[in-house]
This record gives sequence, structure tokens and C-alpha cells, in this order.
Amino acid sequence: MDQAKTAEQLRLCAACPKMCRHMCPTFLAWRSDSPTPHSRSLLVYQEMNGTRNLDERAIEVLYQCLECSQCLVWCLPQVDVAAIVEDTRTRLVEQQRYPQGLDKISSMIATNHNPFGELHSKRSKWFTPAKNVGKKIVYFSGCTAAYRENGIAQSTASLLTKLGYGVSIMNDEWCCGSPLFRTGFRNQGLEEARHNADVLNKQDAQEIVVTCPGCYRALSRDYPENGVQLARPVIHISQLLERHLDELKTADFGGLVTFHDPCHLGRHCGIYDPPRRVLNKISGGKVVEMQRNRENAMCCGNGAGMRMLFEEQARVIGKARVQQARNVGAAYLVTSCPFCKNMLASQDAEGLTVLDLPEIVMASYHLHPKVKM
Repeated sequence: MDQAKTAEQLRLCAACPKMCRHMCPTFLAWRSDSPTPHSRSLLVYQEMNGTRNLDERAIEVLYQCLECSQCLVWCLPQVDVAAIVEDTRTRLVEQQRYPQGLDKISSMIATNHNPFGELHSKRSKWFTPAKNVGKKIVYFSGCTAAYRENGIAQSTASLLTKLGYGVSIMNDEWCCGSPLFRTGFRNQGLEEARHNADVLNKQDAQEIVVTCPGCYRALSRDYPENGVQLARPVIHISQLLERHLDELKTADFGGLVTFHDPCHLGRHCGIYDPPRRVLNKISGGKVVEMQRNRENAMCCGNGAGMRMLFEEQARVIGKARVQQARNVGAAYLVTSCPFCKNMLASQDAEGLTVLDLPEIVMASYHLHPKVKM
């Protein structure tokens, strides 16, 4: 971001009555004014003006941000705190002044190209090729679906095959780089990006489909913004399924369905309607909205290094989101992000079935014609 523009945005934020803090998930988690959008802006503003350097506590506050951009929705002058935080984190990484707890994720991605420390050779173990002569599409699974949420990856491949696509995966897929971009390790993220672009651009496919919104944002925005070009369009699975609404099955799931908007898919990329249209079709219109939805949706608590550095507070946020689903009487909490699904399903979700979009669509095939689950 241009320094003069950043300074002006920070000046506006510093003089604001900071109403955005009431919507900030980290304000909920810490019950403090310190980890709020206004406080983070003020810290960077003071550093730019030479009135206060970023000390250890200030750096901690900057890394207590989910970069979810909820504050931007409520900000009249449109101060992009998430972008300012990310730029500052990048500078802190370059200066070797970031929280050392992030060394683990950086090292694991450098060694095995995933943030879980799993062997790279096991990345595609979930995939069983299917013969299909339809339109060729390459599925970029992302790390979480490949290593932690195999049901999402398997459901996606099965759905694509059912819809007539010839599905392939990359034999040497690396982390998309999103965890690195968001935490300030931009140069390392670009190493992952350049490798993925080289491999993807050699694929015999017409489109690249992703299930992870973090991957979607990285491939469709972070890559081109940093000079890494993909030769084929990138599409999120919700957009692809929306194309095939007439082919999807309607089933009786035995309860209401609610949708959790992932931050990267919604606020960061503007995709709100496709997953809802798919859910309305397969459930026969039994979709109910949580009080906080679309651009006002609450983050799950799992983004931008939060769970790695501050697991207890991340879980407080995830648990609050699960309760919001309960409050509207939903039996199914559906998201369209493996990262969100992983967090929400782990947060005392008794009485709720937490699924990702491809998983519930595949369930509708098994339940059709209408029978209860």
C-alpha cells in the first residue's frame, strides 16, 4: 500500500470513535481494547510518526488480528486495517521481529509444503482417479482438505465426476502460500506460488477448481498481484456447482440448514450467493440465516495465524459462531472452506452437523429421493 495513503487512512482511524471494535472477533476473545482495529491502526500510526516504536507487546497485538476485514464493513472512510496489518507483518518478518511461534509453520511449509508437517508424499493419498471423457478440470485441493479434511477432497472429486468432468490433480501440488502471505512471509509464499504456477500451467485442463477460499484468494488475487500468472481461470467449487443447479438433487435432511460465510470467500472475494443457491436447491429451500451473515458474518477464528499463536482465543471465537448457528435452530452448519469446517466442527458442536458444501451436496445424492437422514 502507498505510504502516503496508508498515513492518511491511519490518521482517519486514529481520530475515529472506534465503533468497529464491537464487531471485531478478537475484541470478543480478549475483552480488551488492545486487540481491536483502532488499536492496531494507532500502533502503526504512532510508529510512522516516530512517537512510539513497535515493541514486543505492539507486535503481539498486530498478530492478534484475523485479517477478516469485518471492521472494513463498518468503516465509513474505508480504512483497510487488514491490508495495513499484513503489510506491517511483512516488514516485521523481513526485520526478523515476528512472533517466534510462527517459525514452526514457516519451517513445515519449507520442508513439506504444508502447514501441518505431514509428508509431502502423502498429499494425494485421498485421490482415486476415475475415467471420464468430459471437460477437463484440475482440482487444487489445498492443504487442509488433503491432510485434515479428506471428506471434502473426496466429495469434490466425486461430485465433479458425477457432473461429467474429467478430474485430475497436481502430482506435485504445494501449499498455495496463503498462510505465509497472511502472516508476513510473503517471499516464502511467492516461492510456493511460482512452483504451483509452473505445474498448473502445464496441466491438460480448461479450468482450475478449488474448495479452499484461502487457495482461491491466493491463486486468483495474490498470485497475479505479485506477478505470478496462471494460464487458466480459477473457480471456487460453489461457483461451479451453481452452474449445475438443475442437475443437483433435492433431499430431506430432517432439519434446517445455515451457512457460514468464510472471510476469504465473502468479504475478500465477494462470493455470497453461489453457495446459498446450491444449499437452497438441495435442501428444498430449508436454509435459515444466522443473525451475522454475508458481509457481516463472524469469522470462525482460524485465520491469519491466530490458531497457531493464540489457540485458546481462536476457539472462543469458533465456539461463539457455533452458538450463533444453534440460535437459529439449525440442524446443519455448512460452510464452504475446509479451514472453517475444521475449526467449527471442533468447537462443542453437539446437536449440529458441521459439513462443507461438497459434503452436503454428496449427501443429497445419497438421500434422494426424499428420505430422512
